[in-house]
Amino acid sequence: MFIHTYDRVIAGLATIAALMVISVFVFIILDVSLRTTGFRPPEFVSAVSEYLILYATMFIAPWLVRERGHVRIGSFLSFVPSQVSRLVEQAILILCCGVCVIAAYLACQLGIDCWQRGLLDIRSIAVPRWLLFLPLVLGFGLCAVEFLRIVILGQGFDKDEGLS
Repeated sequence: MFIHTYDRVIAGLATIAALMVISVFVFIILDVSLRTTGFRPPEFVSAVSEYLILYATMFIAPWLVRERGHVRIGSFLSFVPSQVSRLVEQAILILCCGVCVIAAYLACQLGIDCWQRGLLDIRSIAVPRWLLFLPLVLGFGLCAVEFLRIVILGQGFDKDEGLS
């Protein structure tokens, strides 16, 4: 039950990210169209688009790790013996997991600090600054889980190819 719910969260975040990208596209078209026709576009469009790009990037990241859509080193691994290749692959996956844990931890610490200090990100709109760190904590945290999941399941960089 937990794994099914977790899988749905990953897919849901990916869907939300896709909708955010579509929204940014619409906002940009709206902004350019209004400027071209001599109207003044809403001031929030630029800032909201930037926030949406950050959120979309971090929401889609765990799904990309799961689907092996991230950068791969397959061409490098094809030149080393299969035994060494498996070890290098596992080491890189564990390193990726560790880096994601560190990034999530640091983002969490920065977000808590911004929250405690009541800092705002002021552009055309004012947004609590901790909201900029929230997607980083979520995205990097879930990426770490996905990298760890690949290691535990004995899989490699190619989704259909398990390590033996």
